[in-house]
Amino acid sequence: MTRGYGEAIAYRQDFKGAAHSKIQLLSQNLINQIAAGEVIERPSSVIKELIENSIDAKASEIVVKVVDAGKSFISISDNGEGMDKEELELCVLSHATSKLSSENLFDIHTFGFRGEALPSIASVSRLSIVSANSSSMEAWMLSLEGARNLGLSPASRQQGTTIEVRDLFFATPARLKFLKSDASELDSCCEVFHRSALAFPHVSFQFFDGNKRKFYYEKTDDPQKRLRDVMGESFAENTFAIDAEKDGLRLHGMVGVPTFNKSSANYQYFFVNNRFVKDKNFAYALKSAYSGLVPNGRYAAAVLFLDMPYNEVDVNAHPAKVEIRFRESEKVRFFILSELKKALTSFGAMKVTTEIVDKLSVQKKPSVATLHEISYRAAAPKRFDSSMIKEETSSRDKFFAPPVNKTPEEPIVFDNPSNKSTIGETYNVNGSFSSLENELEKKSLLGNAICQISNTYIVAENGDSLVIVDQHAAAERITLEKLKNNLSLDSQTLLLPEICPMKESQIEQLEKNAELLLKFGIHCEKMTDDLVQITAIPAILGSCDAKSLLSDVAEELTTFGDAYSMEEKIHHILSTISCHGSLRAGKKLSIFEMNSLLRQMEKTENVAQCCHGRPSYTILSIDNLKKFFERC
Repeated sequence: MTRGYGEAIAYRQDFKGAAHSKIQLLSQNLINQIAAGEVIERPSSVIKELIENSIDAKASEIVVKVVDAGKSFISISDNGEGMDKEELELCVLSHATSKLSSENLFDIHTFGFRGEALPSIASVSRLSIVSANSSSMEAWMLSLEGARNLGLSPASRQQGTTIEVRDLFFATPARLKFLKSDASELDSCCEVFHRSALAFPHVSFQFFDGNKRKFYYEKTDDPQKRLRDVMGESFAENTFAIDAEKDGLRLHGMVGVPTFNKSSANYQYFFVNNRFVKDKNFAYALKSAYSGLVPNGRYAAAVLFLDMPYNEVDVNAHPAKVEIRFRESEKVRFFILSELKKALTSFGAMKVTTEIVDKLSVQKKPSVATLHEISYRAAAPKRFDSSMIKEETSSRDKFFAPPVNKTPEEPIVFDNPSNKSTIGETYNVNGSFSSLENELEKKSLLGNAICQISNTYIVAENGDSLVIVDQHAAAERITLEKLKNNLSLDSQTLLLPEICPMKESQIEQLEKNAELLLKFGIHCEKMTDDLVQITAIPAILGSCDAKSLLSDVAEELTTFGDAYSMEEKIHHILSTISCHGSLRAGKKLSIFEMNSLLRQMEKTENVAQCCHGRPSYTILSIDNLKKFFERC
């Protein structure tokens, strides 16, 4: 038999005398403490819930204060609508909320709507609320201690609300043992604060650690300014805007150029209707869009906002309201992925990071930075190791063919020695040296080659800028983009099949992907449990080391195994072929060959990074150089 709410309460009270039953009804205070375990995990959870309440109250100014990383004291003060005496008494009752205007849980336009936050916080702390609204000339303070109501008393303040939380988890001391160090908890508090600041630029935010103001973000109508203030100059300079709309969905925000990648996903912020979320649809779309543009184990940087109809998303899937559910998740995922790919193709993948000056200035003593600035600083670059340079032992690299005549006064012809339509284009430079020189003086993105350093790096001049190119990385990308336009490669049979020792797991992956390998001109067959015979390789590779090629392909496929999508497998196989068939580091080039490579780069998509996601070139502007030499 179904009981109404009033009957259920009466039944609960009558049932308390039934001590003989194995099933016991929990007290309301214990219920609140259990709810607190789901909603209030740590001090930052308190800050999140209370900031959301302030935003729902239409506050334009929010001040956050913490002591001992929030364990001893948290205060959230706002200038929102406030509450009168009666509303103040109701707000701490379980499941009492002003955020729901109907019974429809799929039409939520507010943030804290479950009615659990304040009673949950009160059940595990000493809580006081001071509030006043515009219709009342007086303010009131409500005090609670471990959910025990200490009563109302008159107070003094202007319109708005101040909530103070003291001695968090004093009523459940066991939970204190699960908190991390003060530094970690403070970081988490700052992170929640910054998420809110990113989502609401029209609200001013202040954060105090003790008596010290750490952050202050003025209200602004320019979301770009708020993003620059919160994320830092480096993030703003190395990202580009995205704004796309389709079928009621709008995706906007800032995404990083591929070379501005990070060692963790901490630089990825996803918002749905201005609510910060952790959603696999966003993560998958971002990872897929940057596939092949960032190295394995690195993450793209992004601050993305998705606006959509409220009834198409369920924000009530988790007590903390961070995990959500979309009504049509496939539609959302495809929209985000397709728009990110369009943005990267049209702009982002051609741009290099501006962090090169900071990377070069490692010998200088760093200035004192705030905690937030340190948390958003780019990871230290990998230093160049001379052992990375691979000396060429074969006749001539297939990417560039030797000039027919090296006399400058005569026409220079670069031709592929295999006389086949392969990776390397045929270059016909007609005319004298002087006419070629005039042609190169025309304005171009990467300028004109000056010299080669260590037979690995091309140095070029473009007006007031200095361009440095990693010749192998650039050639890899050029090769990969050409291969992507021709996903079926001719094979050439080896004169003598080669036997390759392999692990069983590698052989298993080769067998699973045999059809795909055949498509790319790689023919191999299993001989024993640890031996594979390779009989043909892609014709474009010429006299490539077949064993090394197959070993690299097998290693790539084994690393992630069945976790690879077909698109990812194709990319990794093509990347490996590109690496084996491209111009190597350590190969000496003429000025003409260098300029030829630069011109190809200017016509190639995603050229700012190689097929493994590493940078292929960087540009030092005159301002960069002045900064490096401390002339500004």
